[in-house]
Amino acid sequence: MTAALEPMRDRILAAAIEVIRGRGIVAATTKEIARRAGVSEGSLYNHFANKTALFAAALGEVTGTARAAMAALGASAGQGTVEGNLVRLAADMVRFYGELLPMTGPVLADPELIAWLRADGPAKAQEAVGAKPAGRSQSGHDGGARPSGSADGLPSAPGGPPTGPPGGATAGPVLGHAALIGYLEAERRAGRLADGAPLPFIAAALLGGCHQHAFLTRLAGPEAVAAGARLPEEPEEFAERLVRTILAGHLPA
Repeated sequence: MTAALEPMRDRILAAAIEVIRGRGIVAATTKEIARRAGVSEGSLYNHFANKTALFAAALGEVTGTARAAMAALGASAGQGTVEGNLVRLAADMVRFYGELLPMTGPVLADPELIAWLRADGPAKAQEAVGAKPAGRSQSGHDGGARPSGSADGLPSAPGGPPTGPPGGATAGPVLGHAALIGYLEAERRAGRLADGAPLPFIAAALLGGCHQHAFLTRLAGPEAVAAGARLPEEPEEFAERLVRTILAGHLPA
């Protein structure tokens, strides 16, 4: 399907992801998103209540790949092999981090954005938008200023403190780590992982390794990853060797 024939909402969402990936979430503007999507800036608000909702949907679209990968992993407990299941997850996570890093880089230097994500800001904003009709927000076009949810009832977004308590110990950025531990626990109960296997550290090593591969590839390039870090360029090969290393000594004899 060509871009011109895509539903307008899908075009706007794809453009938002592209702009945020290229400019970062702070510098991204609705004007640039509209230009990339080939629509008027006002058209954005026919599909997203405000910039908060648009950015939440964009981040949700990207993080949805990780949620799907974790859901598939959980469903695979007791099936196939532990190594094979984790290799598929690791390859998916390398690609996910490769998409996510350029979009969320500014978060690391912005306490308000960190607080928003810790409080499950994107998920809360999407839930709120789903419960109300689409339409232009009271604030209108912001052109690039950080959005705030207080004017239209959306959960607070960057530019103001989070609404309510954080999402809990396994919410936000920690959710994937917790889901992976849950899968490993299921496999250990099934006797497919050694009783003494340090599951939180296996999860951290796997996800951390995937993140590092994506980070090095983004900053140094795939050639440097292969030549300098001496790691495979392709996510599948990297995932296979990473998982084999992490699981060494933790599988039943």
